[in-house]
Amino acid sequence: MQPVNPPVKISVVIPVLNEARLIARTLEGLAVQVLPEDVGIEVLIADGGSTDGTMAAIETFFEINDSMPVRVFGSERGRAQQQNCGAAFAQGDVLLFLHADTVPAPNAVAELAKAIRRPETLFGYFPVKYQAAPPNVLADVYSAATEINSVLFHYGDSGIFARRSFFERIGRFTEMELLEDVEFLLRAQKESSPVLITNAFVTTSSRRFERHGFAATQLLNAAVVGLYLLGAPPKDLRSLYDLFK
Repeated sequence: MQPVNPPVKISVVIPVLNEARLIARTLEGLAVQVLPEDVGIEVLIADGGSTDGTMAAIETFFEINDSMPVRVFGSERGRAQQQNCGAAFAQGDVLLFLHADTVPAPNAVAELAKAIRRPETLFGYFPVKYQAAPPNVLADVYSAATEINSVLFHYGDSGIFARRSFFERIGRFTEMELLEDVEFLLRAQKESSPVLITNAFVTTSSRRFERHGFAATQLLNAAVVGLYLLGAPPKDLRSLYDLFK
């Protein structure tokens, strides 16, 4: 007789702030997940004070797609604060943090459930496909880099996940001005090796790259992360990062 897997519940936490244009696309990506019977999902949306119709877009989506459990919370503004807010109300065994412009492949949650059933899996991320229009060779290069299992090649748009118990044990996201994803991954790596999901991916918008150019934006990102690793305070790096909002 085949052993019966215990059920897995995955809590998807999405921080939003003025994402009316893209949030429905991300929610649709969750609604079409192909899940085994023993894998459940819930969605927790933490809004940092949107003023552009984001809440209306979410309400409209769930009027049509009412089978997926979802809860929406008002939160202090800040990606770390919003992600911590959503995680505080999560009921799942696993937390998956998705940016509002990041869409999981249809098998992503199922592959995450497979990975998390291995006792050694405590946290990790997905490869990223950067969606560029028109196609851009640098977008392909950056996408390929995320197939390397290193925290230096993964950020919040990689779909960071963690066992809820591990997330709480190491202290959640540090509520800082910038780079909360980098800080979390570096801290988590001190406790356990990251897991890269190899049979699924997430697709994320390259809107920031497209506005300012792929090469220039990546150079700025590298400079900000490099300065942080050298000890620069995130609050001092905020103005530099915001040059390419």
